[in-house]
Formats: sequence, structure tokens, C-alpha cells
Amino acid sequence: MKIMYDVIIVGAGPTGLAAGIYSAFFGLRTLILESNKKAGGRVLKARTIVNYPGFPEKVTGHKLVAKMVHQAEEAGAELHTSEEVVNLSCKKRKCVETKRDVYYSNALILASGAGMTGLDLQGATWIGDGVAYCRECNEPLIREMDIIVIGNTERAVDEAIYLSKIATHVRLVNYANLITMGTKVKEKLKKNGVELIEDFVGEAVKGEPPHKQLVLRHLRSSELRKLKTNIVLVISPVVPFVSVLRRAGIATHRAGCVIVDEFGRTNVEGVFAAGSCASVMKDIIPSCVGDGTTVAACACLYVKHKT
Repeated sequence: MKIMYDVIIVGAGPTGLAAGIYSAFFGLRTLILESNKKAGGRVLKARTIVNYPGFPEKVTGHKLVAKMVHQAEEAGAELHTSEEVVNLSCKKRKCVETKRDVYYSNALILASGAGMTGLDLQGATWIGDGVAYCRECNEPLIREMDIIVIGNTERAVDEAIYLSKIATHVRLVNYANLITMGTKVKEKLKKNGVELIEDFVGEAVKGEPPHKQLVLRHLRSSELRKLKTNIVLVISPVVPFVSVLRRAGIATHRAGCVIVDEFGRTNVEGVFAAGSCASVMKDIIPSCVGDGTTVAACACLYVKHKT
């Protein structure tokens, strides 16, 4: 017989763990599902975290995650790792299907992390400040900025041209020259004031906003080129989980971020989203934790009102 949970949380990074801590603390039967073998997500890549409240002496990503996992489980939340969600049904009762089992709940919290893949740029894997992955989600923050768009799809061209209308300066890095740049495309970019950079591949993103630096490596000579900018916008393919969300009728931006209101509610009743899956400019750990806490409280109110 299947257990009916009050809340199922998809993702066990800082957002999902914080949501799990507070959901369980509020007395809700809570399940956290994580696709990876370990909880923590990209925070595990952080050797030293210097800006997390309460840890002035600094803390490693592994240690912070271990403490959050312990706190969530002590509060009563269940954590299942290696459980990739492959299908969702978001009717009155939420049905979450993984490769291992099927689970049911009254409310669903999406905390799956960024809804798109990175381009293996050092410094862009988990630091959100000054690195964006979704223009639509972050447009108010990137207006009148110097922006470098880096991508390997035709969408990168479209985004660069759009940004030329609202930014002070736009450069497009044709990542590894994977976009076929015909004469018409190049003329269109030039007409809109977009500077095209070809024959380079991205190496790293450095610096603190608004003074970011993108390091590029020449494809043939291996020469390094350093570009100063305010924002690096990475345009890359969305991850497979975004397709699961869209099949379930959950609205997302084109880049894959879930569309939410100020309470973390999606367009589907009883489904919430928080952290960088809703806006990657929130992709700093304290912000993600705050998001998870807020959405857990909203989910609690929803469950107690409906049951």
C-alpha cells in the first residue's frame, strides 16, 4: 500500500533540504527525492563557503550539507537518494514517479536546481552572482549592463539581438563555433550592435559583480583572452527534467526556469517551486535556503487548508 505524503520535495540541494526541514518541523509527512547518489547538489563542489550566516569561520560544502541532511531527518523528513523523477501527474493528488517507485502527496515542491546545463565554465557551476542562465527570469537585473552571451545554439543569437535593445553593450561568443554563422546572420548581429567573437571556447568566469571577467581560449593557438563585463549569460540546452515539468503542465520560461509568483506558486494548484529552478540569480546558498523555507511555509498553509 502506497504511503500518502503531505509534501514531496524534488531535489536535495540547499533549497530542498531547507524546505524539508521546515515542512517536517510544521508536522507534515515529508519526502525529499534526490536523483544523485548524495544530497547537496552543486554545493558539494564548494570547497569553502565564506558567506553563509552562522559560519564566520567558513565551512565546506560537504560539511554544510551533512548538517542540513541531519537536521531534516531529525525533524522527521524522509530522504531518498538515487531517485530520479521521470514523470509527474499534478491533479488534485500529486503523483511522482521515479525509476524506482511511485509516490503520492497533497503538495509538491520543486527544488531541482537550475533547469539548464552549464558549459563546464570554471566559476559558473554554482556561483550565481553575475552569471545568468535565463534572460527572461532576470531581465530587470540585466538592463543597461555590459553583457557577454556565451552559447552554442541559434537561441544564443536571438538572445543577443534581443539584449542589444536593453543593454549598453552585447558580445556573443560563438562557443566552439558550433553555430553556423552565415553572412545574413553576421550582418543582422552587426546591424544590432552585437559584437561577434568566434574561434574561442570558454575557460572560466572570475570576479565579483559588477566586475566579472570571462576567460576564453583560442581553439587553435590556445591563446587566452580575458574580457571584462557585468553579466555573463550562458545559453545552453535545458536538462531532461524540464521536459517532465512541461508534460505535467507546469509553465516554464524558454530556458527552463519554472514560472512562479511571489509565494513560489506555479500555474498548477498545489505545486510550488523555489531556488535556482525558479530563478538562477538566486543561485547563492543563503538565498536558496530562504526560498526553500518560504515555500515550505506556503505549502504547509495549502495542505492544512485543503485537508
